[in-house]
Amino acid sequence: MAHSWKVAWFALAFALAAAVVTPPCAAQNSAQDFVDLHNAARADVGVGPVSWDDNVAAYAKNYAAQRQGDCALVHSGGPYGENIMGGAGGDWSASDAVGLWQQLVLGPGGADVLALHAAMKYYSSKLAWFALAFAMAAAVVFPSCAAQNSAQDFVNLHNTARADVGVGPVSWDNNVAAYAQNYAAQRQGDCALKHSSNSPYGENIFVGGAGKAWSASDAVGLWVAEKQYYHHDTNSCSAPAGQSCGHYTQVVWRKSTAIGCGRVVCSNGGVFIICSYNPPGNFVGQSPY
Repeated sequence: MAHSWKVAWFALAFALAAAVVTPPCAAQNSAQDFVDLHNAARADVGVGPVSWDDNVAAYAKNYAAQRQGDCALVHSGGPYGENIMGGAGGDWSASDAVGLWQQLVLGPGGADVLALHAAMKYYSSKLAWFALAFAMAAAVVFPSCAAQNSAQDFVNLHNTARADVGVGPVSWDNNVAAYAQNYAAQRQGDCALKHSSNSPYGENIFVGGAGKAWSASDAVGLWVAEKQYYHHDTNSCSAPAGQSCGHYTQVVWRKSTAIGCGRVVCSNGGVFIICSYNPPGNFVGQSPY
């Protein structure tokens, strides 16, 4: 009889977890969505509102980009407080993440225990809590990511092009990446193919139209395709009107040793991608390598 009770609890926990983590069809992920969801929870307990901070958001987006290759549920260890969520498949949204965090209670010894207050209101059995926590964790924390837009993807694509001409590798720089992601966020509203103003870094940008999940390989591939027009022996460019060699020469610029990139899906469905380079390249009259 005791065994049947345990099985019943586990089945209930799994069913409840499945109900909780099913995402809605229309994802809502704007800055205001995140702010509103947090402030609704804070108002419930009489706490004042939070506001959006672009610098904090740039850090968060940069770290999210680093996790895009593996979707690992691993904290960044950064200077801010931090909540994270991972979910396989579906258009997970701000409401999924913040809603799940609202179901977190601080367990004995400071351990996070997943709880459904409505289902568990009158039950305190450790077995029941464990079954529910295990089932929800299993549903939530074993994700997979298909898009190739991680920091390592950008680095590898650059280093392949650089190795082809005997130039040393670049490495990822979180500060450069934060700048790039912050500027990408500024372009989210219009997806304009427009460089940032007064950037301390070198810069390549890319815009892809709606209907495709444009990735790091699309952007870097387009920049590197300019190699066909660049003549290293004369340090000259024979690109047709409207095109250039500058994106390629920045990719392979020997003295640019660190990169950071950002990517956003724009409000029109397009994709804006930027890579920033430190130190900058493309000095007039100088050869990239």
